[in-house]
Amino acid sequence: MTFLEKQSDPTSFMHWRGDMQADYLYTNGVAGNRFFAHLKKKDTFLASRCPQCKKVFMPPRMFCEDCFCDIPDKAWIEVPARGTVRVWTVATINAHGKKLKEPKVIALIDIDKTDSAMLGIIKTKNPDKDLFGQKVKAVLRPKKKREGTLKDILYFE
Repeated sequence: MTFLEKQSDPTSFMHWRGDMQADYLYTNGVAGNRFFAHLKKKDTFLASRCPQCKKVFMPPRMFCEDCFCDIPDKAWIEVPARGTVRVWTVATINAHGKKLKEPKVIALIDIDKTDSAMLGIIKTKNPDKDLFGQKVKAVLRPKKKREGTLKDILYFE
């Protein structure tokens, strides 16, 4: 099948023989750069509050995704690097199908004082424990070793 042919049966598989080049570059943008610069220096997260609908975004946005109004610099706020576990799963194999030495708990965490959630690794001695509603705190790299990336968030506990 070529790119020009139309796929009309959603149950039939599409495939191409050979290699497909998929080079891309994803930039942080203005809001992302400010978020990561903040994370590099402080132990809190940076968020932005819509002046119209009052929704709080973390990471921050330059405009509201709901009402599309601009979010001015004065509407940017610090929020704690804490949250509440909404849902979680326990991974026992890695992305390549190999068994992990220890199970890894991955959770969707509602970030305190925001209307946002983020994925994070939960460090726990008991991966079978019910984590629903558990309060967790981000553990960050030491400030001198931070790079201003998501890798600065080591895990939640």
